[in-house]
Amino acid sequence: MGAERIKINLDLANDLIPLIEDLRLSKSLNDNITISIAIALFTSKSVSLARGAEIAEMDLADFMELLKNKNIPWNEYTEDELRLDLIALRDFKDELEDDKND
Repeated sequence: MGAERIKINLDLANDLIPLIEDLRLSKSLNDNITISIAIALFTSKSVSLARGAEIAEMDLADFMELLKNKNIPWNEYTEDELRLDLIALRDFKDELEDDKND
């Protein structure tokens, strides 16, 4: 958000402009393109979620909501996390059963 900005001349086909505007990511074509780039960089795992929000010039929560509305997962649930959650659930179930038997 404090990054130096440069102007570029972007050569787009005329039929792309309405498609980019229809994304309704923002009010301006420039912002729509910038946000689209941020989403593309995030989904390609080139940048983190926080950096994607920064590139899009959005609050992190707003960027996360935008991704959610576009059905783009912003958080990965790894197999290790699943394994740890299953262990925690099993331990919790065992505790409940022990309390029930007391």
